[in-house]
Amino acid sequence: MAIDLKELGSRLRRIRETRGYTQEDVAGMLEIPRSSVVQIESGNRSVDSLELMKLSEELSLDPRDLFADEFSEQKDSVTALFRAEPRAATDKKLSRAISKWSGLCRQFTNLEKLVGADRGLVPPVRYDMPEPRNRWDAIQQGTAVADQERNRLKLGTGPLPELPEIIESQGVRVGLLPLDDSISGLFLTDDKIGLTVLVNSRHSEQRQLFSYAHEYCHLLFDRQKKGIVSRLENREDQTEVRANSFAAVFLMPERGVREFLSGVGKSQDVPTFQEVYDEEGGAVRAQRRGSSQPYGLQFYNVAHLAFYFGVSYESALWRLKSLQIISEEERESLAQKQTASSAFRKVLGERFSRHRDRFRNHESAFQNKLLSMALEAFRLGEISKSKLKEIASSADVSRAELDALLDGIDVASASVGEGVRIPS
Repeated sequence: MAIDLKELGSRLRRIRETRGYTQEDVAGMLEIPRSSVVQIESGNRSVDSLELMKLSEELSLDPRDLFADEFSEQKDSVTALFRAEPRAATDKKLSRAISKWSGLCRQFTNLEKLVGADRGLVPPVRYDMPEPRNRWDAIQQGTAVADQERNRLKLGTGPLPELPEIIESQGVRVGLLPLDDSISGLFLTDDKIGLTVLVNSRHSEQRQLFSYAHEYCHLLFDRQKKGIVSRLENREDQTEVRANSFAAVFLMPERGVREFLSGVGKSQDVPTFQEVYDEEGGAVRAQRRGSSQPYGLQFYNVAHLAFYFGVSYESALWRLKSLQIISEEERESLAQKQTASSAFRKVLGERFSRHRDRFRNHESAFQNKLLSMALEAFRLGEISKSKLKEIASSADVSRAELDALLDGIDVASASVGEGVRIPS
C-alpha cells in the first residue's frame, strides 16, 4: 500500500522527534529553510531522493521502513536508546556519532547478505536472573556469570587481549566512538543489525578493555532495555555494580590471578569483602562476615600482573584488594607508586605496544572490513560504482584511495551498471 505525502511527513516528524532534533536542525542538514521542513512534515511538500538519502544518513533510518505498510519509529536501536537515555538525544554530537555508526552497521549487514556472508544475527547467550537486591547480590551475580562465560567460551584463566574479537564472535558488532569523558561506553539492540557494543575511543586501551567487558555484561543481563549508556555518575546503580564486577572478574579471573601470583611466590586467600572499581578511582563495596589477611606485593608485581592481563595498574590494585590479597593500606601505598610502575611496565612494553596499536586501529579495522565487503559486492555486480563510492565515503575512504583499489579489481566478468541498486 502506497503512502501519501501527509503520512510520509508524519513519519519523518516522528523520527525527528525521537532523535531529539528540531526542525531547525533538519533544515540545516538539508540546507533548506525551516519553512520547507514544516511543509514536508505537514504533507504539503515532497522530499526528493537526495534529501531522503541525507536524512537517512543523518538520522540513521532505513528508507524502506518509511514506506512500509506498518511503521513504528520505536523499532530501531537509535530510537530505543534515545527513549531510554533522553540525554543522548540532546547531545547532538553523540547522537550523530551513534546514528553514523548505526548506518554503517546497516550497510555492513546488507553487504553480508549480498555476498552470502550473513551470520543470521544469532545473539549471545542471555542470563535471566532476578534483579539484585543489594550491592552484594550485584557483585555475586557479576562474578558468577563472568566465570560461567569464561567456561562457556573456553577462555581458560589467562588474559583476553583479543576481547573485541571474542565479543564479535558472539554475533555482536563492536566499535569505538569519540564520547564524552564521563561515558565509558554503550550498547544497542536492533532487530535488523543485531547487538552493538561501542566504547569510548578517547580512553586508554586498558580502560577500553574494561569497557568492552562492562558493556558485554549489559548485553548478557540487560538486553531487554534495548540500550544503556554507561556513565560514571551511575557507578552506584546496581546494574552498573554488576557490570563492573563482571568486567573485573572476566578480565582477571581469581584462579588466573592466583596462578600468576603463585609463580612469583605469593600466597592465596579467600575473599569475604569485595569492591567494584570503575576505572575513575571510585569504588562500591560489599561485605559478608569474615576477616581478611593482607599479603605483601611490590609495585612491580602489580605492574606485571596488570601487564599480563592487559588492564590498568589501578584496576589490578582494586582486583587484588577485592580478593583480599592486599589490604586497603597496601593498596593506597602501592597506588603512590604510579611512576615506578609505569617505568616497569615500559620495560615490558613490546607486547603492550602491539596491544595498543590493535585497540587504536579497531575502528579502522571495522571500516576496512566494510570496504572489503563493498568491493566484493561491486566485483560480483551486486552494487554499482556510485553505491561503492557512497559506502567508501561513509567509511572515510578518499576518492584517490578508492581509485587505487578499483585499479586492482577485475570486473570484466561482472555485469555492473550504474543502475544496480542496493537497499540503503
